[in-house]
Amino acid sequence: MSEAKGIRVVYEEQTVRLILDRPKQLNALNDDIRQVIASTLNELMERPDIRLLILSGEGKSFCSGADLKTTSYPKVEGDWSTRRNRTATWQRVLEELERIPQVTVASMRGHVVGGGALMATACDFRVISDNAVLRIPELALGIPNVWNGTPLLAREVGLPTARDWVMTTRKVYSDELKQSGWAQRVALDDSLESTTEELVAELLAVPAAALAMTRSMTSALGRSASGMAMGWADADLQQWALTEEEYKETVKAYARNLAGKSK
Repeated sequence: MSEAKGIRVVYEEQTVRLILDRPKQLNALNDDIRQVIASTLNELMERPDIRLLILSGEGKSFCSGADLKTTSYPKVEGDWSTRRNRTATWQRVLEELERIPQVTVASMRGHVVGGGALMATACDFRVISDNAVLRIPELALGIPNVWNGTPLLAREVGLPTARDWVMTTRKVYSDELKQSGWAQRVALDDSLESTTEELVAELLAVPAAALAMTRSMTSALGRSASGMAMGWADADLQQWALTEEEYKETVKAYARNLAGKSK
């Protein structure tokens, strides 16, 4: 097991577990977490002995999205080309999550928000508790939904549903997540871990080569889905949006509202 601030990486015989570990911050994403995930995914490209990756969150929530009190990106300095590259760091994580040879499973309860929801959407399987609530809040923050997130959601649940979730920024509850196909399995909160382990056991029972080939095939099919090549411009859209005064004022108000609700 390796540990870093905000995330744990646990290697077992045929699996690796990435456990978001900032429960007091509802596992909000920062650049430290991004670096660990990116390096682990890079290692997994050369680890065919590892068959499954399981992504989960410590505590009562899977992930509350980007950490608005710090940043989920590396410090942005340098010329335009350098800033553009660094703005796309999380998008590259999602792309590599789809390319690794391992089958990927996201196990979630509570808040499933923003970038955390998109990471889960990039996984092969999604297991949720009955108290899981998904939200894509980017438009409410005054920025477009980037990380190639809208095409990714449209691929998994269809364009009409993706349009609804992204444009309204509303909360989406477990029954709708299951009905839409976004979640393959729903469990009672105290059964989430056992339901996830049942799925893991089912996948490990499949012969390794057959499972790996099918993972590669479905991953390739997913990358070829309509709209998935459009994310090349997301770094430019986000970098532009983050410089706008409208965004700066909107995100301050959003953060104040969250702070007020937490008191």
